[in-house]
Amino acid sequence: MATHDIKSTNPAGPNLITSWQQCRLKAPPYLFPDDHILRKPEARSYIAKHRTFEKFIASRDFDPARGHKLQLGLLPVPYVGNLQQASVFILMLNPGFDLGDYFAEQVSPALHATLIRNLHQTNDSDQFPFWCLDPQFAWTGGFQYWRPRLDPIITRLAEQKHLSYPKALEHVAQAVACIELIPYHSMSFKLRAQFSRQLASRSKVIEYVADVLVPRARNGEVVIVAARGGATWNLPQHENIVVYEKSETRSAHLSLKSWGGKLIARQLGV
Repeated sequence: MATHDIKSTNPAGPNLITSWQQCRLKAPPYLFPDDHILRKPEARSYIAKHRTFEKFIASRDFDPARGHKLQLGLLPVPYVGNLQQASVFILMLNPGFDLGDYFAEQVSPALHATLIRNLHQTNDSDQFPFWCLDPQFAWTGGFQYWRPRLDPIITRLAEQKHLSYPKALEHVAQAVACIELIPYHSMSFKLRAQFSRQLASRSKVIEYVADVLVPRARNGEVVIVAARGGATWNLPQHENIVVYEKSETRSAHLSLKSWGGKLIARQLGV
């Protein structure tokens, strides 16, 4: 969707989106414009910024012990899906990192273009705006993470609506969006709270959830499932909001037996 269309219907939304549209994508590091702290010396132990897959596998960062590093050589993913169209919002910590992610972005023009459309929110006409359910990307870590988690809902939707599985995937991909607390990839999440709180991208996305999504949830337009991050999102109690706690946040299950899965299924009419 064009930026001016988003502004007309979502007054607080464009602030997040237009900020990400300013992200320089010519070469790493790919940063939210105001995440200046990641350019400072004290951030070195937290970041990696490889330009190619070959440089990554030849570096010390190929060691799994360094899996906590934020991969600034990969395109940021502050959200997945179309934020204007979605009626289901799943809140997470940060996008994961597989050893093949640099290779995937480097050799697949289709994936690279999809990630940029997602970042700029020009994906409103995509068949699968939640690209992690797009069968053409079934080989990616994103698909292999999200398809199994949402499969119970997708399967039940296909059964009840008499849809083929690919059509049910498409239906869910148009209705679901994911919001990440931290937009940068890492294999594990070990960012110190004191450091992460200084990221402008983190503050901006929390503001978006509070100012845009929570009012929409209270109005019955959307539902919110805080599957990771729990209290960090500072969400109110409401029938359209579920916040996972303790062990729930580690597994982030979305089965039809989970609180989040039940809420999502209800919203999708399953």
